[in-house]
Amino acid sequence: MLYTSAPMGLFLATFVTFQITGVYFNDPAVSWRYVFLCGLIPAAAAFVVRLFVKEPERWQKVAAESRAKLSELFSPAYLRITISGFLMAVTALIMWWSCNAFIPVVAKGLAMREAQLLALDASAAEAMGQQWVKTATNSFNLGGLIGTLLTIPASKLLGRKKMFFIYYLAAAASIMAAFGLGLEPHTRLYMYFPIGLTVFGVFGSFTYYLPELFPTRLRGTGAGFTYNVGRLVAAFGPFLVGSIAASGANALDSAMGVLFWVGIVPIIGIFLLPFVIETRGKALAD
Repeated sequence: MLYTSAPMGLFLATFVTFQITGVYFNDPAVSWRYVFLCGLIPAAAAFVVRLFVKEPERWQKVAAESRAKLSELFSPAYLRITISGFLMAVTALIMWWSCNAFIPVVAKGLAMREAQLLALDASAAEAMGQQWVKTATNSFNLGGLIGTLLTIPASKLLGRKKMFFIYYLAAAASIMAAFGLGLEPHTRLYMYFPIGLTVFGVFGSFTYYLPELFPTRLRGTGAGFTYNVGRLVAAFGPFLVGSIAASGANALDSAMGVLFWVGIVPIIGIFLLPFVIETRGKALAD
């Protein structure tokens, strides 16, 4: 249930963004700044909540004996575990950041082409673009919400490795179909639902799979490292998105071309499954 907060939070963020940039402030040069200012509200709430969070007794007991060190994750005892968590996390992160980051470029590009066919003026075209971004984003987030919950029965019934196999295979098919087939514009927008179901949904598993891999003393360090180091790999994404978005009329075709090949990433993830450790039915290590 924990990771459902991510798509739910993005639903709210999409609503706030649409209201601010599409309703209250129409100047694209400054409207996004007000969206970012809204981020102070949950940040303040998180700070207050953090003051009342208590460490688990199980962790306090082992942490009092010896502190975890990052170098331990690369020791012979834990190296395979670290690799297992990292491979699955980095595959998912590259997929998610690529698909999510390009939503505005794809949705607005499709809207602009449709607006030209309908001979709409600039204001109407901009409004259509905002609405199409909202449609694509909500489709992606709704798929993510459902996909997140489906990881639970899939992992319990089939095991973690088979769950990853199904999600990554379906992710590859969804991405390549969405950006490789000659679909109608609205159909392409709604294809973000199956993309979200798989690309976004698989993240629900990391809230339990990564902690299951490591003993209590290393649980926070191991889960945090294997998940977040993947962000370093995916960090090139914003530069790629920015360069493509700045290419003007060719931005849509360029973005869709890149996204089609992103479908190779989950296929690579499938080939990495032999290195993944199955944790189904195993007791948590102390």
